Amino acid sequence: MAERIREFDPNNFIALIKGLKRVVLTSHINPDGDSLGCEIGFAEWLISIGKEVRVFNHSHIPENYKFLDRESPIIEIFDAEKHAQTIAEADAFFLLDTNDPLRAKSLAPFISAHKNPVLIDHHLDPKDFAKERFIDTDATSTGEMIFNLIKASQKDLGGSISRKAAQALYVAIMTDTGSFRFPRTDSDIFRISADLIDLGADPVVAYNETYNSAKASRVLLIGKCLSSLKFFFDDRLATQAIMQKDLNEAGAVEEEVDGFVQFPLQVATVEFSIFILELREGWKVSFRSKGNKSAAEVSKLFGGNGHFHAAGARIFEKKSFEALHKEICDAVFKFL
Repeated sequence: MAERIREFDPNNFIALIKGLKRVVLTSHINPDGDSLGCEIGFAEWLISIGKEVRVFNHSHIPENYKFLDRESPIIEIFDAEKHAQTIAEADAFFLLDTNDPLRAKSLAPFISAHKNPVLIDHHLDPKDFAKERFIDTDATSTGEMIFNLIKASQKDLGGSISRKAAQALYVAIMTDTGSFRFPRTDSDIFRISADLIDLGADPVVAYNETYNSAKASRVLLIGKCLSSLKFFFDDRLATQAIMQKDLNEAGAVEEEVDGFVQFPLQVATVEFSIFILELREGWKVSFRSKGNKSAAEVSKLFGGNGHFHAAGARIFEKKSFEALHKEICDAVFKFL
């Protein structure tokens, strides 16, 4: 089992931020609510204390999260020719909500080569690349960590959490707690959420924009996904899949499958849920688990990582769906 890590000293954070003038932020490919929320929330606060901030991502913002950055947009799509010099001149390059530079895709070599890479993250098994790192694997989200670091720093550094930052950090926490139902959702998280609401976050807008603004294509994909559902090992394992042809027939994009892996967990007997997405090159596999079963440990067998109950992997070697499905089922069986 992966070691729990808590390297989360606000005093070190304050000292680091004091010495910075120009800052660059990024996160993982195919951003989610937590990655986007902590980028926007952190950037807004840094700007409020006089820092020069740029946020570069490899991937576009998914449709259901565009509301977070609609007003005075911060996030830019990375272009090496345009942005390499800005990164080189930055005093620090922050990687948020993923602990492996490779997950930042086109930005990975720039993180590894930077003079001062900094990690803020809550996932297990961090890669050894950062000059400074702030890690709390017991945090519900990186958004929670950013909020706590900001609050601990305001006495010394000042600044404010804007309405936009509050909304973004609220969405980071809401999505990574599964709307406040996943493990480690405790009274502290509700107090943080209440503080963010007092600062301008709107929980109704946050939920509706995130979960109730899908295109018809997503609903068509849900039907395809559920029709692929299979149960194994006395209904303890459930698998689902979406193939490229399913995306094409529904007129959908890959980001629209977000959350599909959760559906089978509604079944009482299911201990592992696996969702397989065919990419244009390779496969993306999402792992979810219940109880004392570790999704992260299974995902590591396929080169992935994540949280104890929620993890993922990308597989780029050429293999058929049937072969991959069998490998995954065989691996899960050993854990069951």
